[in-house]
Amino acid sequence: MQHAARPTPSTSPSVSVSASAAAQLSVRPGQTLLVCLPPGASLVVQQGCLALRSGPIVWGQVVASQADLGVLEAGQCRTAVAGSGTEWMELSNPGHTTARAVLTEPVPVLSPLVGLLRACLARVVRALRAQGGPGLGTSGNGQHAG
Repeated sequence: MQHAARPTPSTSPSVSVSASAAAQLSVRPGQTLLVCLPPGASLVVQQGCLALRSGPIVWGQVVASQADLGVLEAGQCRTAVAGSGTEWMELSNPGHTTARAVLTEPVPVLSPLVGLLRACLARVVRALRAQGGPGLGTSGNGQHAG
């Protein structure tokens, strides 16, 4: 999940997201990104360095970062604490070469309620089929080809 603060075409970051809930970040020198680190997520710097600031704080129409959180060099990682709230951070590249990082988020776990709902729906479908009612994928209007 990445947000750039009003990017222009010449300063927008490149991002690719895969099904594994990982985003590749490519941050050019002088560029700044706003990222969300949900509980259990990790930010791993692969190349270069990234300066981290906490934030954002909104004052009127201005979004401002708060405190310096340090610098991550290649090979270093910042992991959000599971059970804590979502952490918003401002990332910037203070270096002279493009920094590359991976933002990995945990795969969401379905609520037990979703599993219960699925089981109930499956029972309803089985009961309808057993009574000769319309099954899934049929119109139920009694018309048959033939």
